[in-house]
Amino acid sequence: MYNAHWPDDGDDNYTIIPSGYRLPTSVNPIHQNWIDLSGYQNLLLQYYMKHVLPIQFSHADGSVHAIVWNLIHSSDAAQEAVYLLADLHRRSTQGGSIGYSAPESHDVYRRIQRAIEPVTEGDAFASLCMISYCLISGGQGQWRAFLDSACRFSLDFLERNPPSPASALSSCTDSMQFIIKTSMWLDVLASVTLIRRPMFEVLRLLNDLSGTALVDGRPELSMMSVMGCETRNVIALAEVADLACWKEDLGRTGSLSVPELVRRGQRIETMLKTTNNDNPRPADTGGPRLRRLTSDVFRASTVVYLHSVISGDHPQCPEIMDNVAETIKCLRRAEDVSTASHVVHSMIFNICVCGCLTDVPQFRDYFLQLLQEQQMETAGNCALACDLMRRVWTSREGGMPVDWRVVMRDMLLV
Repeated sequence: MYNAHWPDDGDDNYTIIPSGYRLPTSVNPIHQNWIDLSGYQNLLLQYYMKHVLPIQFSHADGSVHAIVWNLIHSSDAAQEAVYLLADLHRRSTQGGSIGYSAPESHDVYRRIQRAIEPVTEGDAFASLCMISYCLISGGQGQWRAFLDSACRFSLDFLERNPPSPASALSSCTDSMQFIIKTSMWLDVLASVTLIRRPMFEVLRLLNDLSGTALVDGRPELSMMSVMGCETRNVIALAEVADLACWKEDLGRTGSLSVPELVRRGQRIETMLKTTNNDNPRPADTGGPRLRRLTSDVFRASTVVYLHSVISGDHPQCPEIMDNVAETIKCLRRAEDVSTASHVVHSMIFNICVCGCLTDVPQFRDYFLQLLQEQQMETAGNCALACDLMRRVWTSREGGMPVDWRVVMRDMLLV
């Protein structure tokens, strides 16, 4: 292990570590039994920068490497989390053993205990890395505690820096912007998984009454350069998740107003229609093209989710059928891109939602094929997403609608 060497898979042009950065001379391991293997740690760090970071934040622009490098070296917890994440990914993908899961007895959570209550940006980044750790382990695990800690850290920062979230984001460091945006993104996705309201209610303050995001044209506030999705689409998904909780709460008390549900849903759909849903421009190449393709998929699948809230989980609903087809159309545009797997890798959640809400055999086969091909290329939760869709399809064979959100929550899908 001291002299371990891992092949570079032929990618000699990739910058492993940003030029000018060196491994710190002093590393203080959190766990007392984690012996000092500086050479091995250095290999893990290089492996992370080259192989894990590009898929962990597949749509982030080139500045993310320097940001992450500095975050890693600002916190012992961040260093430990990166070592663990790199080692897990390497074990998961070597020798055809994709799908490797970390043993339950692993003391990973104890070793990264400080990340549960982050006090620095690096500690918050450690929490985000541990969410990825759970994802690579198969999509399950104690990821919620790590997500909540990163969200609380970000929300506390926004609350301490008035007068508005937009001004706080504009004036903070690049690394803090990165942590806040990533936490927002994961919080919104988890709000669907956990059937809860998003923690980042401040997202609404980035929107005006017409449904147009106030952050348009302001790259320091945009989610596009970090997650490959227009901010308005992220806000719209958060609003759909909130609407789903509102409907469920009033439904339990028998006080749900269907006309009000429809009015609220139509406001969200108007917001989605104002997004730039044109085909990628011919001039778009590389990262910009991939981000635009991803945003298109996200928009179309969010409309599917919205109409499942308004009309119920009925795959024959015309609006659901039309937008599942639109999602597939957007996904197929990415098939002409040499790095299309980056689009699919970041769209597992969206594919799963649409897959659960279709009864069209060729659509089902298409979604399964995408996920199975992705599972062959990298570690992750694709297999769990396939199992979730199949479970929903089987449950619906009796002719009754199936609440896929409940199934997803029971499986704790990231």
